[in-house]
Amino acid sequence: MDFKRFRSEIGVEDGRRMTKRDIVVLFVLCAVYALVAFLNLGSLRSPQTVWTPESDTTVIVDLGETTDVTELRFYGAIGTGEIELYDDAGFVGGYFRPGETEPLATFSQENGDMFKWETVSFETETQYVILYVAQGDVKICELAAFNGAQQLRITVYDPHDGSEKLTDEQDAVALNPSYLSNMYFDEIYHARTAYEMVQNDDLAREYGREYAAQNGYSIYEWTHPSLGKLLIAVGIRIFGMTPFGWRFSGTLFGVFILAVLYVMSKRIFRRTDFALVSTGLMAVDCMHFAQTRIATIDVYALFFTLLMFLFMLDYIAEDFEARPFWKKLLALGLSGFAFGLGASSKWTCFYSGAGLAVLYFGDLIYNLVRILKTRRDVPKEQRKKMPVNVLAFLPVLFAIGAAAKFVLDNKRGSGTFAQSQWYALLLSPAVMGGLAAAIGIAAASSVVFRLAMHRRGDVDLSLNNLLMTPVWCCLFFIAIPAALYFVTNYCYYIDKNCATFEDRLRVLWDEQISMYHYHSNLDATHQCQSMWYQWPLAQKSVWFYAGYPEVGGVRLLSNISSTGNPAVWYVSAFGSVFAVVEWFKNPACRKDRAFVFVLVGILAGLLPWALVTRCVFLYHYFSTLPFVMLMTLLLLFYAEKRYPRLKMLKWVWLAVAAVEFVLMYPAISGLPVPYGYAKFIENVLAVFGKVYYVGV
Repeated sequence: MDFKRFRSEIGVEDGRRMTKRDIVVLFVLCAVYALVAFLNLGSLRSPQTVWTPESDTTVIVDLGETTDVTELRFYGAIGTGEIELYDDAGFVGGYFRPGETEPLATFSQENGDMFKWETVSFETETQYVILYVAQGDVKICELAAFNGAQQLRITVYDPHDGSEKLTDEQDAVALNPSYLSNMYFDEIYHARTAYEMVQNDDLAREYGREYAAQNGYSIYEWTHPSLGKLLIAVGIRIFGMTPFGWRFSGTLFGVFILAVLYVMSKRIFRRTDFALVSTGLMAVDCMHFAQTRIATIDVYALFFTLLMFLFMLDYIAEDFEARPFWKKLLALGLSGFAFGLGASSKWTCFYSGAGLAVLYFGDLIYNLVRILKTRRDVPKEQRKKMPVNVLAFLPVLFAIGAAAKFVLDNKRGSGTFAQSQWYALLLSPAVMGGLAAAIGIAAASSVVFRLAMHRRGDVDLSLNNLLMTPVWCCLFFIAIPAALYFVTNYCYYIDKNCATFEDRLRVLWDEQISMYHYHSNLDATHQCQSMWYQWPLAQKSVWFYAGYPEVGGVRLLSNISSTGNPAVWYVSAFGSVFAVVEWFKNPACRKDRAFVFVLVGILAGLLPWALVTRCVFLYHYFSTLPFVMLMTLLLLFYAEKRYPRLKMLKWVWLAVAAVEFVLMYPAISGLPVPYGYAKFIENVLAVFGKVYYVGV
């Protein structure tokens, strides 16, 4: 490769398509980021076997000889209860009788204690440690005994009822428990639920759906759709129920986000350098790094949001007649498919869907006016016929008719359902089947109509094609997303043992009502909550994890917070405002649809949160951030065209952001640092905001 020529051509406009140069740049960028992101992501070795005793069970752990014991560590699965701990003094007359002696300590397994090492400290000298399950339904994957920092060799004495599982994976014991070995923050909801889905799937596959419903797990995290948790479960399937396993998919999708953003940037700027800078800024953003390395679902919402906007950009990029109709439909269909996957991951993607609707209908009106204006300018005797397939309006007419009948029937008191249950209309097989048939007839008729008309030289199908796109949108943005939502939430059907299609629809709908009421009625508060207008300047980070390791007798601080890279966020916040001003002032900018596209992405991601009354957090800005960066880069793009000497400005921005990322790295990765450096990060680097650094 001629690198000198490569560097000279990186800033040359070469069209919207990805070139070989773009593929090389993107591959290198993603590879470097992946190396950093997967480094110290989490342990690949965690206890897997589970001891599930009944209440009033006793197990004796043998240390081999009398020795000092200062703590026991429990690595639990999903369970709750209490285990009383005794030493040799617990034997009375050679037998253990609970209640006759005081326990050394009590281990209480609570709801959030799964898949993390919990420590019970005490001091004793003993050969045996007696575990007595006092109450509850505890589930323990592994037990470890320590004398200070020294791990002791232990075995279960006379194992029974699977109690050997308590000590069968001693090589998986974490000597220094941290985020590398433990769940943290909302992983106790999302990763836990992914694990439950895996277990229920295995039970249903081996013993049947009814057995899984009776003996499997009840879905714990039900406040969001299921696809995000299913994607987390993929990593668990590959790497086991380990920290690396449950974080793998999110980190991988963090790499995918960079790829999609690069392609989108290339479509917008038509230049490799701006595509590289925009993707590089995302790669060194602190929130992108922290948010994709934790097993929650926000990463999937952002990925599918970018994907649906990318395909919508392909749809509106050119005049309607400039591309073959099937290519336009393909872009529209892929956008709808991505929307369906996003909505199946997190409801916030419906906000993005509203942005897609604005872009689509804006483009529809623009092309309708242009087509009619062009036809008006042609002499009447030279105008071609513009027939329109009337069956295209069948789905709309059916929907209006069904809704009107439902309202009239209930008004007369003869309706099947009460008005308070209007949603039951949507669950009616007759209505759903009729609407699906109407969409199918309209779509099929459009194909037949085009085949019959396209060879006629006296016919212009542009208006017909344009008016047919709303019909296809019913398929792409309603029917297909609904089907995806139905399929990806299958975990509820196993949990409730739904046998029929109608049962599954009703169970799914009840879950959606519960989700809505949860979010609309949530009145909890949190020290990390913030308002939507505080997000652009990252004024309050979200604390994920804190640890206090000691190295060489020095107490260090380990921290993970979700926050923005100040060099990225501050410049983007102010730059996007100036970009909008420039768009109003500069005629060349007003002709560029990219400004409108990016602005809609910003407003769709940010404005709905102004209406939300529940507590919200900085990471809800995650899906808006790429568009804010792109808006600022549009400002630099046109400034560079006017003043070529500014071509280095974008590289300076990227370089400063990269340096800031390195300086902020300990706050977002868990890397232990001294107190003084943690204080520097919290109080100096974030000029307008606050980085929660627990312990400072």
